[in-house]
Order: sequence, then structure tokens, then C-alpha cells
Amino acid sequence: MLRLLVILAAASAASSHLELKVGQILRFRSVNFPNHYISRLSNGRVAISSSSPDKDWIVRAGLAGKGFSLESQSGGFLRHRNYQVWVDPESSADLYKKDSSFTIEQGAAGKGISFKSVNFPSYSLRHAGYNLWINAHDGSHLFSLDSSFEVIQVV
Repeated sequence: MLRLLVILAAASAASSHLELKVGQILRFRSVNFPNHYISRLSNGRVAISSSSPDKDWIVRAGLAGKGFSLESQSGGFLRHRNYQVWVDPESSADLYKKDSSFTIEQGAAGKGISFKSVNFPSYSLRHAGYNLWINAHDGSHLFSLDSSFEVIQVV
């Protein structure tokens, strides 16, 4: 079983780790909107939502051969296209695989995790107006909050 290990340094200089395992089912809760989770909307767009039932994600090995990919339990993979985040049906196209692959690092807000695009490594997943996008960090505290998510294990 492939495991993706993320080291999160605690403020006390001790370290803790979060281990994402391929096949795990997880939810990702917004740090600054704690009742909202990364969710697939009925039109395929991805946003943070407190009411969408489609908020569980299956961790998969990165479709691009590195990092990881998130598969919606209702089918398709989380991916960015034109800087917006969508769930699209799986494709064998190289661009689709890159757009659907992410690495993880310590949350920009100092807790949780942040997602980095594999093919745009200086771009992070973040919510703005509730919708998810990939954007380069603008240095603001708000961006740090909008790009940080707490991991909740479902299964």
C-alpha cells in the first residue's frame, strides 16, 4: 500500500505527522470556515460547503506519477482547469493527470495542510467566494487561511 507521509512541524519544535494512505476516505475542512468542507457541487464545480453531501474524497496515488489525487466518491477526480477546480471524469490525457495531482505541505495558516499543484508548483488550492481555485500565494493572511484545510478521517 502506497503511503504519502506529510511532516507537520508543531509550534513547540516537536514534530507530528499525518499519514495519508491510498484508499483512505477523508474530508478536508476549511480552517477559516470550520463548518465548510471541500465539496463537489451538482454542476461539477468544487467549493467549500456546509450542505453538500458530496464531501468525501478517496486518496489515490498521483495520476501524474507523483503526489496524490483525490477521487470523488461519486466518480471523477478533483482537478484544476483554467485555474478553477472541478471534478471531471477520469481521462488518460497527460494534462488531466497533471491537473489532478497535488503535493501536500504544512498548512499555510500554521495548521492543517495546504495542497500544491504538481504542474504549477507555486500554486495552491484555495477558496475564494466559496469556490476552489489554484492561485499563487499573494502573501496575505487571508490567502494563508483560505488555502489551509484540516484533515478529517471518514473511514
